[in-house]
Amino acid sequence: MKPVHKLSLAIVLGLGLLIGLFIRDSNDAIIADLPLRQSGEPVIKIIAFGDSLTAGYGLPVEESYPAQLESALQAAGYDVTVINSGVSGETTKGNLERAAFIRSQNPDIVLLGIGGNDALRLLPVTEARKNIAQTIQILKRGKNPPVVLLLKMQAPLNVGLGYKQEFDALYDALGEEQGIVVVPFLTTEIFLSKENKISDGIHLNQVGYRKVVEQYLLPTLTQILKEIN
Repeated sequence: MKPVHKLSLAIVLGLGLLIGLFIRDSNDAIIADLPLRQSGEPVIKIIAFGDSLTAGYGLPVEESYPAQLESALQAAGYDVTVINSGVSGETTKGNLERAAFIRSQNPDIVLLGIGGNDALRLLPVTEARKNIAQTIQILKRGKNPPVVLLLKMQAPLNVGLGYKQEFDALYDALGEEQGIVVVPFLTTEIFLSKENKISDGIHLNQVGYRKVVEQYLLPTLTQILKEIN
């Protein structure tokens, strides 16, 4: 596979930054329109729904991002439980097959983080987008649907520039199309640092997940919880 040229990568990252600013404004508008929580349960149920990046592959369960997020939210004064529903190796197709079960658990919030395995296997981006869109639609069905946050992934650099551009763009496009919040998760600045990953060079470690929680997930979740409570 051809390596990504440094100039081309810089252009991609620059465009990503501009799009990210637009998405942040879109997120603020979406969050401002969220309805109050109607479940009636005292504890806010958050389900982290995804693959090995959600499961916390190679780490003790308490170092996974769902566990760290739960601790951070509780420390901030929120009565929440964050359920880890990550399955290692899962693709967007497998995620779609589990969507109805996740919806049946009546969560207040779903953190949907999927797509990395599709990119690693160079599966068609059109199929990944269709699977994620259908997953979101299932999660939003019925009475008192959960708030769905789409965790934005990035394809690895060695898949080719064309594939990477198409894959990386699908999350912002789905967020706008489905009217849901998009939050950075697998970001270049965190992922490229060895100190943030386990020895396989693919999965984040406790430090990497902590940075994701502190920089991206916690600020957005606290904003949402203030709005829906």
